[in-house]
Amino acid sequence: MLKRKLMGNDDNEHKIKCSDNNSNISIQTHNSAVTSKYFITGPLVTTETVGDKILQLQRDLNETLKTLDLKTVPIEYIYNPLVYAFDTYEKYVRKYCSSNKMILFVGMNPGPFGMCQTGVPFGDPKCVREFLQIEGIVTKPEVECPNRKILGFDSPRKEQSGERFWGFFKNLCGTPDIFFKNAFILNFCPIALMKQNGCNVTPADIKNIKVRKSLEAVCEDWYIKVIGLLQPKIIIAIGTYIQKKTKDLLEKHKVDNVKVLYMPHPSPRVVNNNNWHEKAQMFLENNQLIQYFTK
Repeated sequence: MLKRKLMGNDDNEHKIKCSDNNSNISIQTHNSAVTSKYFITGPLVTTETVGDKILQLQRDLNETLKTLDLKTVPIEYIYNPLVYAFDTYEKYVRKYCSSNKMILFVGMNPGPFGMCQTGVPFGDPKCVREFLQIEGIVTKPEVECPNRKILGFDSPRKEQSGERFWGFFKNLCGTPDIFFKNAFILNFCPIALMKQNGCNVTPADIKNIKVRKSLEAVCEDWYIKVIGLLQPKIIIAIGTYIQKKTKDLLEKHKVDNVKVLYMPHPSPRVVNNNNWHEKAQMFLENNQLIQYFTK
């Protein structure tokens, strides 16, 4: 179970530790003063924010993903925007995730015209620039699909799922600060997989069981550590794949103080999804969550 512990070692060190079996967060303060001929400083305090730790976990995940061989039929191209668009992602995390969050939205993996272009989950370029007020450096994946060029914030294509998601919360919250006061959004898997023609292959679509399980295992390890850091009371799974994955993972790690809710995916490709905004509104109302996204 995720829990918070207050630990003390001796007179010179004080630790605050938040942990489960997979994550360890500590802040150390040392009472020894640093003295020089000209200046006497106070106690030396070393702090690391939740955002700092999220970014380090992402760097670690990126390194692990490099060791995996994910090339299996029909996967031809592999993009990790949290490598070539890490600058934007870092700005996103530092701006909106400096503390624990009550609500964590979780998607599956990046879309070709959203997060693949900006490094931000559901990151339609216009929404990221104008609503989230973030813009950064975006380079290129090592091997680029001719049908899925990375143009970053210059991409003329809309990411329809992201436009719906952020458009809905813009109308509801008014400002991003209202949304991020209690919530944050991440993807379970940071990489996009594509066929030769550029069509998307989700982790759930990978036919090779060994490849799929190797990818899911490293993402699960990252995911449970993120949950340990953010300490959410509610995880909103965007899609059925994430709903099942989250429930299974929490059960495996004996985490029983987190509620998992299912929210319909905003993709226009989902059948009968033209009224997604109404579905999202009803979801928040039925689960008594509206209060967390309004002034």
